[in-house]
Amino acid sequence: MSKRAHIGLKTKLCSALCQIVRFDEQDKRLVRIISHDEAKTITEDQILSRFDWHHDPIQKAHDGPDVHWNLEPMLIAPHRKKTAEVDVPGIAKRKRVATGHVEHTRTMQTPRDQRPPKQSRWGSRPFPKKEKTR
Repeated sequence: MSKRAHIGLKTKLCSALCQIVRFDEQDKRLVRIISHDEAKTITEDQILSRFDWHHDPIQKAHDGPDVHWNLEPMLIAPHRKKTAEVDVPGIAKRKRVATGHVEHTRTMQTPRDQRPPKQSRWGSRPFPKKEKTR
């Protein structure tokens, strides 16, 4: 029996990426993202060029590490869509909430007599004057 040839990490990675499936709504079944017939006609570099690596569960914006358990392979178009529609608004909201929390904490730590007086959010709306009758 002859010794088996070494299989490189790039080949193993491409093989794993070609096994990713998604649910097809029309056919109601799981289908591969890259079909077997298509995978046979393209190179490993072409397979790798179709994917981005999404940081999940700890986003890169929150110092998510570049390690295997925090990376998820995604096709480029769905990755860009998820980043634009879910990740960026979520990061902005967390920043707004954190800023509001810091402001609230600062206000609460200031003694009440040293705080500026509250301003009403409602504008002044005087009642209409009645005309004097003679």
